[in-house]
Amino acid sequence: MLEKHYGELPEGCKLCAKGQKLVLFTTGICPQNCIYCPLSPSKKNKDVTNFNECKSNKIKDLIKEVKLSGAKGAGITGGDPLAVLKRTIRYIRALKQNFGKKFHIHLYTSLALLSKENISRLEKAGLDEIRVHPNILDKSLWFKINLLKNTKMKNGIEIPALPKKEKEILELINFAKDKVEFFNINELEYAALKEKEYKSRNWQTTENYSIKNSEKTALNILEKAKSLKIRIHYCSASFKDNVQFSERLKNYAKNAAKEFDVVTKEGTLLHGAVCPKNSSPKSLLALKTSLEKEFKNKLFFIDKNKQRILCSPAIIRQVAKKFKNAAIVEEYPTRDQTEVYLEFLS
Repeated sequence: MLEKHYGELPEGCKLCAKGQKLVLFTTGICPQNCIYCPLSPSKKNKDVTNFNECKSNKIKDLIKEVKLSGAKGAGITGGDPLAVLKRTIRYIRALKQNFGKKFHIHLYTSLALLSKENISRLEKAGLDEIRVHPNILDKSLWFKINLLKNTKMKNGIEIPALPKKEKEILELINFAKDKVEFFNINELEYAALKEKEYKSRNWQTTENYSIKNSEKTALNILEKAKSLKIRIHYCSASFKDNVQFSERLKNYAKNAAKEFDVVTKEGTLLHGAVCPKNSSPKSLLALKTSLEKEFKNKLFFIDKNKQRILCSPAIIRQVAKKFKNAAIVEEYPTRDQTEVYLEFLS
């Protein structure tokens, strides 16, 4: 779980490390086809929108997700958010209007759609920080980095550490060091859609699903760039997964946990559940009434999303003695309620 930097971290990174950034996935559409694109088949080149794990494109759901997750800012990503610029601007304005100027928003984009006009529109909408992804292996659009010199937004370059491409990455850094304010280098992660290309380059996957020698390349770049006196930051795949995501779960759990839930140190929720085969609204209400009658002064909650009754894990074994399909469940506090552990007791 490595994070290393020289110079002050960008504000967006500070909040990410605390798990205080909402992930605003605007679209899977992108004019580029980068070898390092991590998108899954369900998102790549598809016009889908997610707010963290919430699949929606409605402003009301975006606002609700910010409140549930306890976010202090948002990272706008894709695809390329500039491919749906009107939508992206609408989200930026809605977030600023509802949560104020201090709600920090940063955005990731390729150079393909970067223009003076688009930068101006994002700036006027209230975007705080813009990060571009130049193609390390193709210099044809590098000239567009110059467009960032005159913006009031904080700006930087964020790229993956392609194994054994130190020379090319350092060339980019030298080209852009007087044009942007910071550089972020990320560990390259495995992407299923890019497996053939990875094999053609002899890139191997580690047990953590990052690409072997990516971290070595990144750390070499940081040491060589030290003499340039620039702001440069390396973020490993394990740091993103084990720290950023874990901290986001903990923040989310503070708002999502019900009175009877047990919040684990990892930020997951532990509760009891009764999962009837007949889960119509009427039958769930009848089941809840029966449980409340049997276990007086105990709290029970109808979970419409998963069509079950939730309760304290402390009483679920007693419940299991009298009601069928009772289970102890550990799951994420997020909207998708991904299960980490499930054990039926009856």
